[in-house]
Amino acid sequence: MKNRFLNSFLILLFLIFCSCSSEVEIPKLGCTQPDITINQTVEKVKNISGSTPKVYSYDDVIEAYVVSSDEGGNFFKTISFQTLATDKIPATGFSMPVDVTNTYIDFRIGNKVYIKLKDQFTDSYYGALRIGSLYVSNAGDPTIGRISQNDYKNVLNASCKVIEEDQLVQQISIEEALNESKLNTLIELKDVQFAEAAIGRHYFEESNNVGGATNWNLSDKTGNQLIFRTSSYANFASNIVPDGSGKVRGILTKFGSDYQLMPRFATDVVMTGKRSVPFFSEDFQSVKNNVNFALAGWSNIVEKASKLWKSMLYAGNGYAEFNTTSTTAAENIAWLVSPKINMKGYKNVVLSFRSAQHDLKVDSPLNSLEVYVSTNFDGSSISKAKWTKLEARFPSLSSPAREFMSSGGIDLSAYSGNIHIAFKYIGSGKDKTLNGAFMVDDVKIFGEKEE
Repeated sequence: MKNRFLNSFLILLFLIFCSCSSEVEIPKLGCTQPDITINQTVEKVKNISGSTPKVYSYDDVIEAYVVSSDEGGNFFKTISFQTLATDKIPATGFSMPVDVTNTYIDFRIGNKVYIKLKDQFTDSYYGALRIGSLYVSNAGDPTIGRISQNDYKNVLNASCKVIEEDQLVQQISIEEALNESKLNTLIELKDVQFAEAAIGRHYFEESNNVGGATNWNLSDKTGNQLIFRTSSYANFASNIVPDGSGKVRGILTKFGSDYQLMPRFATDVVMTGKRSVPFFSEDFQSVKNNVNFALAGWSNIVEKASKLWKSMLYAGNGYAEFNTTSTTAAENIAWLVSPKINMKGYKNVVLSFRSAQHDLKVDSPLNSLEVYVSTNFDGSSISKAKWTKLEARFPSLSSPAREFMSSGGIDLSAYSGNIHIAFKYIGSGKDKTLNGAFMVDDVKIFGEKEE
C-alpha cells in the first residue's frame, strides 16, 4: 500500500515538473473583422468640405489607413489617415482629433480603419481635410474639435488588415511636397539636409519655441525649403540635428502658408550621405533694413531711371528687393550683380536662389524679374558686358505674397573661370497697374570638386 501511494506520488511530481518546465504557448489575440460596408470615398468628403465646419448627416462610411503614431510623442491626440494610392488615383490624407492618448496601441501604422461619418463634422483647414466633433471657442468661432473618449471607437473601427508602411509612403522631392494634395499623407523626402543654422542643435530648443515646438528648415540643392517640426514632448526632442544629407519621413501638414513635416520617430530621419556645401552662398542676413543695397562685392546699378535695389528685413529675414511703388518713372531697369565667382575646379555646377513678390497688380514682362550670367563683367558697366539669360522659376500674381519659392536648379556646367550672376528688374512707376515688388534671397552655387 505504501509503495502504491509512493508510486502515485512520484508520478504526480513528475507530471507537475514536466508541466512547469515545458514552454507554454502564449495565446494569440484574435481580431474580429468589423462587418461594415463602405459607401463613400475620402475624395468626395474632402471636395464637399469648406472652411466652416459642417455636420455630416448621412450614414456614410469611408476607409483609410493609419499613417501617424503618437508613440514617439510628436503627435498628440490626433491621428492622420490616408487612402491607398493606385496607378490612377493618388492618396488623399486627412486628420482626426480624438480626446485619447496612446492611440498607437489600437490604431497601428498601416491599419485599415472604417470611419463612420454620420453626425461628425468636417472642414478644410489650410487645404487639409479634418473630421471630428464640433468645438466652439470662447469667442464663438466654430472649429473641428476632438472626438470624445466615449465615442471615438464607435466612429473609428479598426479592421484586421494591416499593411506595410512602404505601401503607403510616397518618396518625393521638397518641390513635389509643396502641394496641398499631399497634406496629411506619409511622405519621404529624398536628397535633403538640415539648414546650417540647425546643425549641432537639438530637434527641440526652448530658445526656438514656436507654439510648443521647434521649426528647423530642410533644404535641397535647388533652394526648396520645408519646415521640420518637433514637439517639446517628442521622445527624440533632445536628439542632436544631424549634419549629413539623406532622407526624412513624416506626415506633411500646413499652417498658414507654411508647409511642415512632422516626423513620428527618431528613425524617420536617415542622414548617411555627405552634406552638400555650396562653394558660393549669400543669404543677405547681414544687410540693413530699407536702405539702398550695399554689400561687399555686390554691384547695385541703375540702367534706366534712378531707383536702386534696396536691402530689406522682414520677420527677421534679410533679402534684396526692388519696389516700383514709390517711383514715377515711365520705365525702371536696375541690376543687382553678384561678386566675382570662380568656377575653376568644379564640375556639375548648379545655381539656385529663392524669390518672392508682394503687391503685384498684373503679370507682365513690363514688371518682371530676370536672372543672367556673364563671364566678362568689369564690376561697373552693364552695357559693356555680355549677358546670357538663364531659365528660372519666378513668383507671379498668383503666388502668395512674401512667400519665397525656389528657382529650381540652374545648370552652369557650361561655364568655367570667373562669372557674375545678375538679377535684372524691369518695371514702371508711372503705370500704376505695373506696381509691385520682387524679392531675392539665398543665392547658392553647388558643384563637385574635380579630381
